[in-house]
Amino acid sequence: MNDYFIGFITGVPIGTAVGIAIEIAIGLNQKPWAELSDEEKKLRKNTILFGLITLLLGLIVFLWLMLP
Repeated sequence: MNDYFIGFITGVPIGTAVGIAIEIAIGLNQKPWAELSDEEKKLRKNTILFGLITLLLGLIVFLWLMLP
């Protein structure tokens, strides 16, 4: 089997488990959007944007490594 395939098979469940654990830890004390101050809304938007950029970069690297 290809090393990338083995890494993908093991990486996806581990990444999913870590993501769920982080979401549970962060989400326990989360306030609704309407109760956030302007600074908190800006911080949350920037965090989501950073996460999306990281996801896209990871997808690009994954495709770059998988395609010959």
